[in-house]
Amino acid sequence: MELLNDMSVVFLTGIVIKLMDDYLDQEIDRLNGRSTLAMRLDRAIVPYSLILLTFSVLINYQLTISLFWASYIVGMGIGSDELPTGLKSYQEVIIMLIVGFLVLDSRLFLFSILIISFVQLTDDYIDYYLEEYINRGNFINYLGKIGTLLLSLLTLVGALVIDWQRGLLVIAIANIVVWILHR
Repeated sequence: MELLNDMSVVFLTGIVIKLMDDYLDQEIDRLNGRSTLAMRLDRAIVPYSLILLTFSVLINYQLTISLFWASYIVGMGIGSDELPTGLKSYQEVIIMLIVGFLVLDSRLFLFSILIISFVQLTDDYIDYYLEEYINRGNFINYLGKIGTLLLSLLTLVGALVIDWQRGLLVIAIANIVVWILHR
């Protein structure tokens, strides 16, 4: 039953994360001639994503919130852009890290940060080769190809050491979510 719950949470949270990412990257997707579900949903993405996220929270709030917050943290990066809150992105990341480690299971939160980092780094590496236009926040722009590859391997190993079963589950389901949402 726990495996089925984890699969459901990773799938639902993964859809929400991918929808949010696609929504934020609409301009890049348009430049690359790609149409995503996020583009078709437009403003409806907010209520649908929130509904999916609440179902996931009902199944396992710790795993849902850990994965979702980790995606926010990794997605924000360590930039110095000023955000609508008036904070710099690195300041929001620090606050989210502190709050996450205070209110969530620390081991699960660290696992989530590592596995989401692996997924993001791998995605950035693939995007670099497949897309004509890439987001300026792509890790390859900061770390180079070798640095991105090495960091992705390091985050993968760290995540698998903490929880190899969930790590493999997240990797498998992340690919399924991308396949479903980009058909």
